[in-house]
Parts: sequence; C-alpha cells; structure tokens
Amino acid sequence: MTDEQQEQHDIIKRLRKHYDEFADVSIDTLGDLYHKEVTFIDPIHQVHGLEDLQKYFKATMENVEQCHFAFTEYAENGEHFFVNWQMRLMHPKIADGQEIVLPGVSHLEMKDDKIIQQRDYYDLGAMIYEHVAVLGYVIKKIKARMIPA
Repeated sequence: MTDEQQEQHDIIKRLRKHYDEFADVSIDTLGDLYHKEVTFIDPIHQVHGLEDLQKYFKATMENVEQCHFAFTEYAENGEHFFVNWQMRLMHPKIADGQEIVLPGVSHLEMKDDKIIQQRDYYDLGAMIYEHVAVLGYVIKKIKARMIPA
C-alpha cells in the first residue's frame, strides 16, 4: 500500500468516525474533516464555506432524535471518492417519529487532506415527502400509475 493509498484510507476512516453518530458534537468539529472553503450540495440545499456548512447542519439536526450513517463501500480516483452509505434517521416530524432508512451516495473531492467539495445524492421523496400524510398518499398513487398493469 502506498503512502497516498494509506492517506486516502485514513480519510475514509475519519469520515466514518465523524458520521457514525451525527450530532452537535460532530458539527462542532467539522473543520477536522472539511476544508474551510468547502462546497456542500445535497437535494435540499447548497452551501459554501465551513461556517455555513456548520450552520446548515445545525439547522437540519434540530429536533433529530437519532442520525447514524453506515458506510458500505467506496471507490477512489485520485482526489475523488465515491462513498455509498445508509442513513438511519429518527425525527418527530418525519414518519411519526419512526426510524427511516435512506440509502445514498456522496461524491467527495479532496484538497489539503480535507473535503473541499461534497455532493450527496439520495431520494428526497423517500426521506421526507412520502412520510407526510397528504403528500405521501399522492406520491404513492403517482408511483402506482407509473407501473404498467
């Protein structure tokens, strides 16, 4: 294993450790993982800079009872990583407070041994919309119509 491969493996280890139980403590130490000029993009929002990322995560974690990420596999290409994950989330306003499990993938770009850009891909409908009473009903009906009889 080359030094570069070992460094990259360390990055994945740090990512796993940081997101294992995502909470305010994790948010306060984001600078250990993310570059100060980070760009973070997900289906909900886009932020630039470490301070804005911390604010965004604090806002999204408000009232969250549990948030755990399990990383299943990753691929690397130079300074780029693709990481498959599964999020387990419990929030009182989503799915009546029951745990939801959401698969996703992140594309990470590194600079100076930190994440300079992250783009998360996941199904926002499966995370939120399908668990809101009226919207969930409508989405299920639409999905049913898309399947050939």
